[in-house]
Amino acid sequence: MRKTVLCYGDSNTFGLMPDLQSRYPYSVRWTGRLQRELGEKYYVLEEGLGGRTTVWDDPVEMHKNGKTYLLPCLESHRPIDLVILMLGTNDLKERFHVSSFDVGQSIKNLLGCIKGSASGPDLASPEILLVCPVPIRDRGNIDLQRMLGAGFQKSLELDGYLAPLAEEMQVHYLNPGDRVEVSKTDGIHYTEQGHRVMTALMKEKVLEILGDR
Repeated sequence: MRKTVLCYGDSNTFGLMPDLQSRYPYSVRWTGRLQRELGEKYYVLEEGLGGRTTVWDDPVEMHKNGKTYLLPCLESHRPIDLVILMLGTNDLKERFHVSSFDVGQSIKNLLGCIKGSASGPDLASPEILLVCPVPIRDRGNIDLQRMLGAGFQKSLELDGYLAPLAEEMQVHYLNPGDRVEVSKTDGIHYTEQGHRVMTALMKEKVLEILGDR
């Protein structure tokens, strides 16, 4: 039986290009590459939405609250063997006024929802891989500086909260860090090379978690 891997994230799971309008082809996106490299024994589901937050209602971009859609998403795709959760970058926007600590607590909320969802095989909890967002970089874009403010620095702090959180919640953890290249224009979205590297990192973790089952 094929193993189902649900990738729940934001624009870097969606595959948004650095021009902030276009989408990378399926063959370039890390999710599409992951499907190809894992092969027919796996079913990789893309659930990426640009602007998606963890638990926050966005007053500017509606329908972006990641918690609101999480349980319906899990229920519609069950049974799910592994949920890859990679959110937090959009929480760093100035309009939410949240700290990196708050982002960690919000992700803890989502992890609790997944664990209690009965969306895994035999109505158990699915395995969970928590992925720390790749740090965002200030490339001198005035609009992004206004939107993110201190978010650039906060993004560097997330691993310090998410790594111990993963241990506390007994979920798997991956911190891609600087290994995944982001655009030299916006400093947020992955380059094609970044998607290739993310694929390799994700594949290693997926096989580590599900490979012998």
